[in-house]
Amino acid sequence: MIELGVLGLDTSHSETFANILESRSNASVTAVWDGGDVRESEYTREFCERYGATRYDDPHAMIGDVDAAMVLTVDWNGHRHLAVPFLEAGVPTMVDKPVAGSVADVIAIERAAVRGGAPLFGGSALPFHPSVSSLAETMPDTAFSVGYGDTFYYGVHLVDSVRLLAGTDWTQVTPNHGPGRVATIDFADGSAATLRFDGPEGDGTFGFLTVGERTQTVQIGSSTAELEQMYEPFLDEFLAAARGERDDRNRVTDAGTLLVGVQTALETGDPVTPDTGALETTEVDSESFLADYEPYY
Repeated sequence: MIELGVLGLDTSHSETFANILESRSNASVTAVWDGGDVRESEYTREFCERYGATRYDDPHAMIGDVDAAMVLTVDWNGHRHLAVPFLEAGVPTMVDKPVAGSVADVIAIERAAVRGGAPLFGGSALPFHPSVSSLAETMPDTAFSVGYGDTFYYGVHLVDSVRLLAGTDWTQVTPNHGPGRVATIDFADGSAATLRFDGPEGDGTFGFLTVGERTQTVQIGSSTAELEQMYEPFLDEFLAAARGERDDRNRVTDAGTLLVGVQTALETGDPVTPDTGALETTEVDSESFLADYEPYY
């Protein structure tokens, strides 16, 4: 039995993930901490009661009491503070999307995982939707994708998905001058992906078109059934990481720096590479997003 600690009840992920994990015979949520940024204290009490979990006032006090941790706070600028002590203690850790708002924080999380020898998992669950992950089977060399909402908080779904499809590190982000917020990402294997972040929000759809051995298209909506299709494999792979069967450290950290790179390119209007100085100074603030955040999304 893998005993899991939940850090943050801000989003719908905490309850959705707990429900899925409780349905597994080998996993259980046993520890919970919440900082109160989004939810009331009563919600935390009811959550702990529902899943039979112990409430912690100090998130890091659960180190030693859990087998794995899930950092689920919506405040991405706090992920480093929450995750690093767990990783340094060797605790397999999931960091929910977006992993961090700066390259410095992404690197700190990565280094903590290396020092502690702990598997690092996380980012967006969308790449684990069977319809998206199956696109990689045809070895696409070109991808086009469209999403909606906040370029950073929801744009991570597109960025993480094309990073998984490429299966290799990014080399450059180029902002496209024209209608919409669009950027093209080049990868080390010569593949490329063009992403539009400000598509229509009304239908809550993420769309993908890939060109490789054949052309394929996929649309992922926001229905409960669609969400379950991506959350279940996402969590199963996290449990595999907790058992020491996989480690997504390179994927998570490269996608994390890529997301900051996309933000940098869109803000400056200039191409960005992993060595670009502006990338190191970009810090995507979470305060304004958190101020308007609704916990139902």
